[in-house]
Amino acid sequence: MLSLFSANYGHIPGGRDELIKLMYPYHNNFPLKIFSKYRWHQNSKLKQKITKLNSLEYWLTIIDRLGGYGDTLITANVIFEIKKKYPDLKINCITPNPELLSYEKCIDKINGKESFYSFDSSYIEIVQRKEKSKNIVHHILEKIGINDGVYKARFFLDKSEIELGAKIVSKFNKPIIAFSTKSNEEVKNWPVEYWKKFISMISSRFTVLQLGDKKEPNIEGAIRFSGKLTIRESASILMNAFIYIGPDSLLMHLSNAFNIKCLIIWGGSRPVSSIGYPDNVHLSTFLPCSPCWIHSTNNELCEHQIQCMKEIPPNLVLAKFYEFLK
Repeated sequence: MLSLFSANYGHIPGGRDELIKLMYPYHNNFPLKIFSKYRWHQNSKLKQKITKLNSLEYWLTIIDRLGGYGDTLITANVIFEIKKKYPDLKINCITPNPELLSYEKCIDKINGKESFYSFDSSYIEIVQRKEKSKNIVHHILEKIGINDGVYKARFFLDKSEIELGAKIVSKFNKPIIAFSTKSNEEVKNWPVEYWKKFISMISSRFTVLQLGDKKEPNIEGAIRFSGKLTIRESASILMNAFIYIGPDSLLMHLSNAFNIKCLIIWGGSRPVSSIGYPDNVHLSTFLPCSPCWIHSTNNELCEHQIQCMKEIPPNLVLAKFYEFLK
């Protein structure tokens, strides 16, 4: 059976089949099709109904439909803004990454069964039209009638996790610079040889910690934690960093949640105004093909050998890094 919105978006959250049992089925055959169409119609008017639902303390399910790690933190941002305006709503979140939402007080239930009223935390329309400026969280919130939302990441660690990160970094005497080189989307990745040159230029003055997953390349001069820690353990180390440097990825969002300044190497695949946080330093290029919004999950490939990333040399990143330090 298909979920209510799968005809629109073509997949269940994050492609996790085990979440199907949580989703409201859409029935294509009578007589149940009548109810499915009725529910679809009621949810299509959610913008007009949400004030009444809040007064009645109804449940609203927010679906983390795209399901990437960064998308889950974007969903947490969306939920916080909805709850801020409608505090009596009870929020259930269906997500493939529940571990990222631990200790999030604005969520009443994680991965409960989808309620009658539900809403997709998705910006697929922005991707499809190759948006050049609209912020993704503002776009999602406007669909539910919220026009004054704040784009700010949310992520929380408990006391033991914070202490773990502090203990791990306590042996380092130099200022800590955290970085990662990989995003799940190849078009977001700065060339590895550029990373190696850049790290060689700063490793004598700083403790350079490499975070991320096991796909991270080995880089001389960096202390490698990538592929050795869980996401939450990596976050506990990241929160002790002075600066984070990397691509548009989960670690960028986590850094924002911890109020850590970032130097983000964008290239041209995504517009900074759509996903970038205002307090960060952004390095972008503006080629005729930008922004491409290429997604590898759609089997899309860059026809220009990711030239937008190659046009950001290590010396420019170094100059921006030291300018940032001042």
